[in-house]
Amino acid sequence: MADTTELVVNLFDGTRQPVNPDIEPHVQVFDGDDPSQRVGDSYTKANSFRFPHLSFSDNFIDNFRVIASARHFYDAGFVPLKMPKNSARSVSLMLIPKDYEFRFTEASWAQLAVKLPDVFRILGGGDNDASAKARYETLMSTKAPALACLLNIGTALSTISLSSEGGNMALSYYKEVIWDDSHNEAPQEDRFYAWAARDLIDQVVAAAQRGEFAQEPLAGLAHAGASRSYKQLQFGEANVQITFHENFPSPEGLVKVETDIDYYKNAAAHAIQEVIPNHFTKGKTNPVIAYALRWTAAREQGLPDFDPLFIVESKAA
Repeated sequence: MADTTELVVNLFDGTRQPVNPDIEPHVQVFDGDDPSQRVGDSYTKANSFRFPHLSFSDNFIDNFRVIASARHFYDAGFVPLKMPKNSARSVSLMLIPKDYEFRFTEASWAQLAVKLPDVFRILGGGDNDASAKARYETLMSTKAPALACLLNIGTALSTISLSSEGGNMALSYYKEVIWDDSHNEAPQEDRFYAWAARDLIDQVVAAAQRGEFAQEPLAGLAHAGASRSYKQLQFGEANVQITFHENFPSPEGLVKVETDIDYYKNAAAHAIQEVIPNHFTKGKTNPVIAYALRWTAAREQGLPDFDPLFIVESKAA
C-alpha cells in the first residue's frame, strides 16, 4: 500500500479562540511539487479541517503549503509544513478581520508591571514616574497600533535568550524607550527605538556565531544611519530584528537600538514582499499581522502561546 500522510488545519481568531464557523473559511493545501496544484481543498462552515490520505513521497514534495481565507479576513498560511510518513500532523492559523480593533484589557499600566516587568521598566515604570504612566495611557488611547507593536516586540524580546546556557533575555539589556517625536523615533506601528547596554552588541554577535541570528547586509539601506543589524532565525516568519546605531551620540555605556519584527525570514522574500512595497506605498509592517504570524510560529514549535497582552476583535463584535 502506498505511503500517505494526514493534515489537520485548526483556525483561530484574534482572541486566540477557534474562529466562528459561520465565516465559512476556505482552506487549501498544496504540496512542494507544483505551487498551483492543490492536494486538499475545503470550503465549509468549520474551524477544524482534516485532510486524510494525502500522498507521501519521502522528498521535498512533502513540504506542504497551506492557505486559509475568509471573506473580510486577512489570509493566513504556513510554509513549509514538513509532513510525516503514515501519520498525521496539525497546524494552527490565525484569521484576523480586516475591520479590527485592539483590546488592551490585559495591558493596563498596573498589569504591565506584573506581566511584562521589563517592558514596564523600559517605559519608565521602575521609577514610579507619573509621566511614564500618562505617556503609556496616551499611547494606548491615541496610537493603538504603536502600542501593539511595542507589546509584540517586548513580549518577543522577553523570550529570546542571548546566552548559550539560557537566561540573560534580550530585553534585559534594554534600558529606556526613546520618545523623540522630532526625529520620528517615538514608538511606531512597526518598530521602536531604545537605549540599550552596549553589551547587547557582543551578545547578539555571539548569538549570530551560534547560528541563532543572521547579520543583515547593508543595514543602512533599510535602516537609515544603522551600523549593523541582526535578525533572529528561530521561526520561519515573524522574527525579531535588532538594528544598532553605533555612530549616533549615546549616553555612556549605551547604544541606540532600533527593533522591529519582520514578516519573512528569507532576506529576498523580506526585500521583495515587505521592504520594497513599504518603501513605495509608505505602508508599514502591520502589528496585527506580525502578532498572528508570531502566534502561529510559536504554536508550530510547541511553545507557549504568544501573548502580547492584547487581543484583536472585529469592530462589529
